Amino acid sequence: MFMLSASSSSTSASSASLLLVDDDPVMQSFVSRLLAPDYDVAVVGEAEAALERLRRHRPDAILLDLNLPETDGHALLEQLQSSDGLDEIPVMVLSGRDGSDERVTSLRLGAQDHLNKPFNPEELQERLSLLL
Repeated sequence: MFMLSASSSSTSASSASLLLVDDDPVMQSFVSRLLAPDYDVAVVGEAEAALERLRRHRPDAILLDLNLPETDGHALLEQLQSSDGLDEIPVMVLSGRDGSDERVTSLRLGAQDHLNKPFNPEELQERLSLLL
């Protein structure tokens, strides 16, 4: 299970906005609570909702799960990379799918980073600060 870190990473991106795309309510809550002190986090649970949100608001980065209902996270990543403006938003994949093939596919499809679940909360915070 995930554990919240007692110390929060200090980042220069304190006003950065993130879109978390994950259909798991536990993960939504965990990541939102973890990152809320440093980021403005919006949460959606499926690819279509993510695209709708992105039409209205462009976040500074996207945290994307691969196991989404209806549209796979890799398919959403392909859609983002083929859309003007959306292709410039950095994407970090957060996935329970283990294996180098998944990581390589994420990177080939345009993700800037891929972090496997379960992950160290401090590692997520540090990778985000580097991404932004």
